[in-house]
Amino acid sequence: MRVGIVGAHSTKYELRSEREAWELLGEAVQGVLSSVEKGIGGEDIDFVLVSNFSDRFGGILHTAPYVVSLLGRTSAKGARVENACASGGTALYLAWSMVRAGLARNVLVVGYEKMSHQPTAMEANEVLMAAGHPDEIVVGAPFVSLYALIAKAYMDSYGATEEDLALVAVKNHENGLRNPLAAMRRRITVEDVLRSPYISWPLKLYDSSLISDGAAAVVVSADPKRFTDTPVYIEGMGLAHDAPGVFERPDITEFRAMRLAAEEAFRISGLSIKDVHVLEVHDAFTVAELIAYEMLGLARRGEGARLLREGIVMFDGEKPVNPSGGLKSKGHPIGATGVGMVAEIFWQLRGEAGSRQVKGAERGLVENHGGTGGTVVVAVFSR
Repeated sequence: MRVGIVGAHSTKYELRSEREAWELLGEAVQGVLSSVEKGIGGEDIDFVLVSNFSDRFGGILHTAPYVVSLLGRTSAKGARVENACASGGTALYLAWSMVRAGLARNVLVVGYEKMSHQPTAMEANEVLMAAGHPDEIVVGAPFVSLYALIAKAYMDSYGATEEDLALVAVKNHENGLRNPLAAMRRRITVEDVLRSPYISWPLKLYDSSLISDGAAAVVVSADPKRFTDTPVYIEGMGLAHDAPGVFERPDITEFRAMRLAAEEAFRISGLSIKDVHVLEVHDAFTVAELIAYEMLGLARRGEGARLLREGIVMFDGEKPVNPSGGLKSKGHPIGATGVGMVAEIFWQLRGEAGSRQVKGAERGLVENHGGTGGTVVVAVFSR
């Protein structure tokens, strides 16, 4: 059985949305149903999966029956999925698994977060820290500091520089200019990144993704041709875990779970990184994208920065990464992030990405991770 995605929708990501979380959910649900060319109704949906990191971002829980109610009169079942920043990717993994197992024919996956429900960045950061290892939580180690440790170790081990990290931010902001859904459509330079204030050395403000609000949805189907003539097929997926604490890992510059999830997705799909034309990866911090190049097989260990310097991962390069603008420019409303990445690849493979369309894109990859890589989902798609 070939499992396909038949529709996708995303709200515009915003730094501070005036809409409530349930309004963002409502737009995503109605938008994705309306996006299916041959039509789909609530009665066609067997299961609903709602990805959301925390009720402190949006103020609501028990979201599955609410989303089912938005579908109209239906017997659909549902559940909420939480797996830190990988919640959206995990929800897709569960939907794909359910359809393959014959437990559902059509699954609606919708993710959301209204991070501005917390009034300040400090209070939002307190919520985010709950996804760390208990020992990291107790000592008050925020994710930016944990990624800073990873960045420093990576720089020491492989000779990467702060300028190399800055190139990730510059690339993704340039891509975000083409995306009307992006929260921060602003061109920046390497000098802008280097002049931005340190949050946790060596990571600066412009090395960090955006606290943002938004929602995204896709429909996963066992009978995709019933709903569209141009489905995007999920050829393979992988989900893997690493030790949740950075201090527990023998090499903190390796995201082991990312490598394992990618290997699983490629094994199931029968494809390799050489077959992939466009990628959306989880650039919560710039160093994470550099390491992702290496874990996914685009570069050898320590050579991720070379792909930036040589233009390989640029929009017009051989392997464009994050044409959406990534988390860095598009935004990172946690529960929506993985689902939104999948929506972007859906549009790319159908030739519907507008001015950010990657030419000739027929196969794509999404990498969505949670915490400091304690959970990773990788998915491979084809048209």
